[in-house]
Amino acid sequence: MYRFILVAMVIAFAGVAPAASAGAGCPVAPYGLIGERYARLGGAATFGCAERPEYDVYRNSVWVGRRQTFGRGQIAWSPSQGSTMVVAAWRVGVHVHFNWGPTNPFSYDKFLVRGEYTNIPGKWFQATVRGGTGGQVKYGLPWEDHLRFAVEGCDTTAGGSRCRQSWTIGVIAP
Repeated sequence: MYRFILVAMVIAFAGVAPAASAGAGCPVAPYGLIGERYARLGGAATFGCAERPEYDVYRNSVWVGRRQTFGRGQIAWSPSQGSTMVVAAWRVGVHVHFNWGPTNPFSYDKFLVRGEYTNIPGKWFQATVRGGTGGQVKYGLPWEDHLRFAVEGCDTTAGGSRCRQSWTIGVIAP
């Protein structure tokens, strides 16, 4: 049986000034919202260099946003969940991190965070975390594995949950 160790649950989404040399020395420079998140989260020191330029993502033949792959993770712009919604996943040693937000103009009571093991078909887990307009989770994995993350914002209703904008684009922490 596979288990994950929850190291830290959620930290509030907060803007941090981008590092000027976040991608210094990398042949492909991230730009736009993906580049801003890359810089804010530590750039090449956190993610490594970009493996290729950002690219369009389609779901059922419909354009849903853009993604960029780095040596230690991925970042994607997922505008259906908010015009500036960016999700990011990366690995540092045995820890995998997943960061999302902001969902503006939407705000939620809670977020559902789904992690899928890419090398074990059908094996996934889901966590419910505090709502708002963004957040971050960190998991400790004592083995080498790749996790694909996505998040969905939901509001609590009398009948359960109402999740209006669906799941974000998935990103992988290698």
